[in-house]
Amino acid sequence: MKPLTLTLSAFGSYGSTQTVDFERVGHGVFLITGDTGAGKTTIFDAVSFALFGETSGQKREPSMMRSQYAPEDEETYVALSFLEHGEIYEVRRSPTYLRMSKRKNKSGEYTGVQVPAKASLFLPDGSEYPGNLRDINLKIQEIIGVDQNQFSQIAMIAQGDYLKLLHASSKERKEIFSRIFNTGIFSRIQLKLKEKNNLYFGKLEDNRKLCFHELSHMEFLEDSSHRSAWQELLEFKETKTDDIRNMLNLALNEVQEKAENLREQQETLGTMFLETKSQLSLAEEVNRLFDGLHGAKNRLEQLEEEEALWNEKREQLKKAGLAEKLGEVARQLTEKIREQEETFSRTEKLKKELDYLSQTLIVAEKALEEEKKTSEKELPRLQNDLSRLNEAMPLYTRWKEETKAFKEIKTLERDLEAKLSEIYLDITNRKNRIVLHEDRQKGLEEKAEHLSIWIQENKEKEERQKGLELLKKSLSLFKIQQAHMEQSQEKTMLARKNYREADHIYNERYDQFLAHQAGILADNLMEGDPCPVCGSSSHPLKASLSPDAVTQEMVERAKVDRIQTETLLSQATEESIKAAESCKHQKEQMQMEIETWFQASLSLDQLKGCMDEEIDKGQEQLTQIRKQVNEAKEAEKILKELIDNIKTDRKMLEELEPAREEARISLQDNQLKAFAFIEKIKQLEERLPYPDEKTAEEEKVTLRNQIERQTTLLENMNARFRRISEEEREKKGRYASEMENLESRSKASKQASIDFHEGLKTMGFESEEAYLQAKQPLELMEKWERDIEGYEKEVLRFRTIYNQYIDQTKGRERIDQLPWTQKAKELSEKQKELQKEEGKASGILSRMMQSYETLNRLWKEKEELEEEYRLYHDLFQTANGKLSVSLDFQTYVQRQYFNQMIQAANKRLNDMTGGQFLLKCRELDSLGKQGEVGLDLDVYSMVAGKVRDVKTLSGGESFMAALSMALGMSDIIQSTAGNVSMDALFIDEGFGSLDEDSRMKSVRILKELAGERRLIGIISHVTELKEQIGKKLLVEKSERGSKIRWDLDRFSSET
Repeated sequence: MKPLTLTLSAFGSYGSTQTVDFERVGHGVFLITGDTGAGKTTIFDAVSFALFGETSGQKREPSMMRSQYAPEDEETYVALSFLEHGEIYEVRRSPTYLRMSKRKNKSGEYTGVQVPAKASLFLPDGSEYPGNLRDINLKIQEIIGVDQNQFSQIAMIAQGDYLKLLHASSKERKEIFSRIFNTGIFSRIQLKLKEKNNLYFGKLEDNRKLCFHELSHMEFLEDSSHRSAWQELLEFKETKTDDIRNMLNLALNEVQEKAENLREQQETLGTMFLETKSQLSLAEEVNRLFDGLHGAKNRLEQLEEEEALWNEKREQLKKAGLAEKLGEVARQLTEKIREQEETFSRTEKLKKELDYLSQTLIVAEKALEEEKKTSEKELPRLQNDLSRLNEAMPLYTRWKEETKAFKEIKTLERDLEAKLSEIYLDITNRKNRIVLHEDRQKGLEEKAEHLSIWIQENKEKEERQKGLELLKKSLSLFKIQQAHMEQSQEKTMLARKNYREADHIYNERYDQFLAHQAGILADNLMEGDPCPVCGSSSHPLKASLSPDAVTQEMVERAKVDRIQTETLLSQATEESIKAAESCKHQKEQMQMEIETWFQASLSLDQLKGCMDEEIDKGQEQLTQIRKQVNEAKEAEKILKELIDNIKTDRKMLEELEPAREEARISLQDNQLKAFAFIEKIKQLEERLPYPDEKTAEEEKVTLRNQIERQTTLLENMNARFRRISEEEREKKGRYASEMENLESRSKASKQASIDFHEGLKTMGFESEEAYLQAKQPLELMEKWERDIEGYEKEVLRFRTIYNQYIDQTKGRERIDQLPWTQKAKELSEKQKELQKEEGKASGILSRMMQSYETLNRLWKEKEELEEEYRLYHDLFQTANGKLSVSLDFQTYVQRQYFNQMIQAANKRLNDMTGGQFLLKCRELDSLGKQGEVGLDLDVYSMVAGKVRDVKTLSGGESFMAALSMALGMSDIIQSTAGNVSMDALFIDEGFGSLDEDSRMKSVRILKELAGERRLIGIISHVTELKEQIGKKLLVEKSERGSKIRWDLDRFSSET
């Protein structure tokens, strides 16, 4: 990406439209120079904002970029055209900002209007890319290949940010590299391996718990010989799996043998039990035969005692049979007598009925004659009345139709009256409401007019409150920093004192050591050896060694102490300087904030006294303003509703007036129609025979009923007379027939009596009473026959049974069952005990085998899980830095990128510093064990051959190192991003910390980096750079905003 032109309109310190034509420079290094606050950094902000919607350092919100110098009608925007892979793109972007409205409100004042953020992207073919802000941002990232964070690392070194590149912690670099190089996938791999490690660890734990559960619940025989050995093995259940398996096999065999032994005992007892049961069954059978013999004998004796009673029953049955034979003759006599009596009764009844019918016929004939006379008189009159009523019925229909129409007209009249009344009421209400709303509108407009002013005032107060809160925190932090500075100064004084003492001791011992060198040489000189001083082999007078002489070891130890105290002094001094600079910077920053928020210069002591009071006062004011803003917003909302309501009411009044007139005319027409219907209804009512149709219909029904009743009565009387006459003739015939039948029945009855008395003599009955005593019901006779037959069969059966039992018990005696019963009971109880023991042993065996199978399965699973766990655990330990080197997978990958960046940075740093020092990634064996490490940066001194922390670099050295790191990072990011081509670099300040030689080298390297393609812009106040760099972009400050112009001095030292 290479910028071509940049246009700023009402943006930052630029009140009017200013354009930077980078094509005039083309390539190379150019200087952006101007007064403080003129807007030099704003140019970088504008480039970043155009591309990503954010400023370069992200310290200012885009909504704050509206220029204070801009006219109200001037639009705030930034337009950037840039070259990417040989094609030109243009982006135009506006931030959210507040401007005054172009039109006045109803009160004649201008109000604040919120302008929303917007962006447009024009493609190389001139078309505009469609989409919202998010779509455009993503498209720009796609075009240039980097996001805002990567762009700020590659193309922009913001003011004060260069030290971040050097002094960032390993954790901070890890976060930056994760975004730049997309190494998050390695972190996810670490997390996935951790999840897998925990998963298999959890499965192993579950497996272990299940194994422990099975082992702890293993059941042995109560008298098992392996119980104590098993308890000892359970203490080593995780390590002695094979021993446990062998012990389980032994225990299983023991239980199986016990169960088999118990089954054999059961079989033996079963055989004995069957033999005993056989003997018991034999005894029971013999005793049952003797019991049967005794029972049969008793029953036979009982039947023989009943013999006399059954003989008497046989005699009674015989007499009853003779009586039954005569019974038919007796029944015929009874039947003949009954028939004679019934015939006599019927003749008497018919005679009485004939007498009654004769009298009834005379009365019926007389009534019929009278009814005929009445009908001839009444029927013609009733039929005439009914005919006249039928002719009048259509009048009732007309009357109903006219009445219905009249009611409809009256209903319509009421509706019209109600409608007219409703219109009158609506008109009145709306007129009254318009008057009330117009009165209320005036008051609301006054409140709503101040809304924009109060919103702006609220915003300013909120900013001031935030600033005061931050200032309060800064004051507390300053106290801590001040205390730290004092502690650092005291520590430095102590370190200086310790160094002076160590230095004094070292110098003293070194001088003493030199003074005693002769004694040391003589002490080691042997007779015959040449003297290293004079060369003589004879040493008659050797120098003596003082007993308190200083040895070389003592000198070296003193030297080490001095170096250590010197290092401590250097560190304490550096820490003290940093603390003092930090306090100074913090105090200057606070003074700027004090002037900003208090509009006066206050000391820190004065600030302490008024800070809380000022914050409370500001909070009260902010609360009051917010209340006014809310009231004004509510007033604005209600005002809008009132205006809409007034418009609606006025429009409705215009529509209601014609509706009211139309309703009045319709009501008058309807009233005239009602009067006409009243006259018609009166005329019809005068012609009606009855007041209403219902009464007329009832009268018709009455007349029809009377005619029908008269006709029916006459017909019924005629029919009754004929029926009585017919019935009289029929009964006379029946009476004559019954009299003949009575005579015949009397003769038959006499003959039956003669036949019955002759039968009594033939059957041997002395009298009719003897016959009646012998006579029995047929059912009873049949029962006697069955009972007698049953008795005879019972006697025969028991006589046969008795004889059989006599034969079966011949030669036998009763057997005592008790011994065999007791023995069977004892065997049964022993058998139950054995079954219980065998069942218990079988249960233990079944559960042991099930547990054994479960354990084998769990042990097999454990082997598989341990293999998987070892695999993932090793990977997890390695990827998450849990081994000897505390370096996780993501950091390891980032470290490769970091080394590449350092290698690229050192190529430039070597030239800038003349080979004095190089950057170096801290060695693995030097990494700490606490916190996140692996991306720490050190400095290797080429002169001293030592490694030290990068934070020990001076200000100028830090800038050169940071610039080299930024360039190196740019190289690596572009090479890893593939199609990323960043042909622009912007550097904000930092050159003031360099000496002339370093500055010359740095600019030379930047020019070499720019070559014939790249464009590098530098913001700096350093005067020498103006002479060294010929291409300058001048930013000039004025009362109406800053202006931009190029100064292309081709005859500077650049040439």
